[in-house]
Amino acid sequence: MKRANTILFLISIYLISFNACLQNDNENRERGDIISSNMINAYSIAEIRQLWSNLGIDHVIGLHYSVDAIRIVYQTVDVNGNSVQASGALIVPDADLSFPLLSLQHGTESKRNLVASESPLNSVEGIAGLYMSSLGYLSCIPDYLGFGISTLMHPYCHGQSNAITAIDFIRAARQYCNENGIEYNNQLFLTGYSEGGYVTLALQKEIEQNYTSEINITAVAPMAGPYDLYGTVRDVFNKSSYIDLGYIGYLFTAYDEIYDWNRLNDIFNSPYGDMMPNLYNGSLTWGQIISQLPGQFNQLVKTSFRNDFLNGNEPEISSAFQQNTLLNWTPRAPIRFFHGNADQVVPYQNALTTVNNLRNNGGTNISLITIPGGTHETAAADCFIGMILWFDQFN
Repeated sequence: MKRANTILFLISIYLISFNACLQNDNENRERGDIISSNMINAYSIAEIRQLWSNLGIDHVIGLHYSVDAIRIVYQTVDVNGNSVQASGALIVPDADLSFPLLSLQHGTESKRNLVASESPLNSVEGIAGLYMSSLGYLSCIPDYLGFGISTLMHPYCHGQSNAITAIDFIRAARQYCNENGIEYNNQLFLTGYSEGGYVTLALQKEIEQNYTSEINITAVAPMAGPYDLYGTVRDVFNKSSYIDLGYIGYLFTAYDEIYDWNRLNDIFNSPYGDMMPNLYNGSLTWGQIISQLPGQFNQLVKTSFRNDFLNGNEPEISSAFQQNTLLNWTPRAPIRFFHGNADQVVPYQNALTTVNNLRNNGGTNISLITIPGGTHETAAADCFIGMILWFDQFN
């Protein structure tokens, strides 16, 4: 019996020491360090062309390379600065040449595994990354916190945390290229659609304000993003006719956790306040979430909260949205915004307000391409094609 107890004691000491080593190793890693990497799949030009065509986008640009998709797990930090791990996909052209980096931020997603690191075929951005790499880019597609290997609540439309996650994936992608003989030139392009458009502009802001000694941006193409976040929320609340309620639920649920409000039952009518954390925990598709929400704004959001917010009686909540509004800075790299003027999800006014504000702040190379009659869904193809053609002018 004593021998058995001694063995159990030694095993417990070993496990404690082993876990402590793992914890110390995690703490000692730098942001952007690679934890692991593995090949997802290889794709031929013909396969990529067919995948692009399946999205309903006319193939107007010739592809050049087959590509390899690689899953990378890397070190980053959460919204509170704690060390965590995240994942993303790096898609590499199969050619012994030097290529520019492209950071492609994905749009609104709710289910944890519908991201490019699980498979490029799981998301529009994953397929777009295959296409861009076949054209001659090293495509970096960060999953964000809350997706891929990360089980955290996704910090939806939270500017700085999503920007930092993307910066650290750019670092990890560079490390992977350096360690595997993949050459990249000094160009870096940023783009994304919807939430990805918002994160793209937040990423440019974060880089240009805090990382210029390390990262230089060539050009930026934000598409259909809610850059004027505070103004957009006020606009939605003023009209109270907004029917894409999944986005409202996502935004307030994410911010409730980020800022520790504990206000979901003050914001949403019963039973939705109690439902929100489980709706947005990464287990449900967008369609599954929408099926559990009501059809009208005033059925979801409490009238008392709506009135208090609009009348300035919710300063803490208003302040959080103002902090994450991307209007008060001066861009350096060229920006070309793309937005449909019939967008029913992210109002076209976002693009107009943002362009005007950034120009007034001293931004000098800022333009807007309007997709006439384009909704949030129908404008996407024209936006992506426009982005590709514009980036091509820099190569």
